[in-house]
Amino acid sequence: LCDSLMGAFGEGKAFVDWGDCYFIGSLDSVSQDEGYWVILNTFPDSLVIDGAVPVSYDADGEVIYEIHYGNNLISYSFQTGQTPSEALGDAAANIYALAGEGNAAINTVDGWMGSLQALEGGNGYWLVATANFEFSFNGTDGGLTRSAQLELRRLPEVYSYRQSDQQAFFFVESATINGESLEDDDIVIAYNGDVIVGSRYWNGEYTDIPAMGFTEFVDTNLVAGYCKNGDEISFKVWDDSAGTLLDMVAGGEVEWNSM
Repeated sequence: LCDSLMGAFGEGKAFVDWGDCYFIGSLDSVSQDEGYWVILNTFPDSLVIDGAVPVSYDADGEVIYEIHYGNNLISYSFQTGQTPSEALGDAAANIYALAGEGNAAINTVDGWMGSLQALEGGNGYWLVATANFEFSFNGTDGGLTRSAQLELRRLPEVYSYRQSDQQAFFFVESATINGESLEDDDIVIAYNGDVIVGSRYWNGEYTDIPAMGFTEFVDTNLVAGYCKNGDEISFKVWDDSAGTLLDMVAGGEVEWNSM
């Protein structure tokens, strides 16, 4: 795998391939409670870390997450997937949002909204906290209610984008065309200038629109024009029934900042 592994980073630490599979950086070990971005230069590929099967207990006891205010990159400690509400339980009171690779969910008074519908073993997640706290995921390995992340609809090539390790999400509470709500076959598209940086099929209230940022971990030609902190994002919608691409007017904050 080292031939295709360009590097990886956790929360505030990373390593990169300096050449010939010689890795340097401050990330020199992995921890059971931390999540990681792994950057590959080939696709598809798989990464297996021996002895790192997701578990909620090990020789040290229960996996306890020490969360600080703001963005936390964490692991998920069960092999069985759970919805955010099932997995987090009472800890959700201190959590504003969750983000995975290209999907996210926001904690609202009506519950968790967005395309991130399940936490799954083998994946890491950004947890956005409103306070400092400690928690452990709910459940036992043998008695969880099984949930799975639904596969997102494949977008038309013309509105596709490249996944980046730098990402943000805009949650659209509602959207209308001439007073009529968007439909399931309509696509909301995020632009940085004239470059498409994210898109999502409309899936109802609080649809999460990803917007990818510029990264130097890949060929920069592939992410040319992608977002940098402070960029203003604009939106368009592909109105499928009319076969028309329409400008959108956003009634909220549209400045891009990573995570």
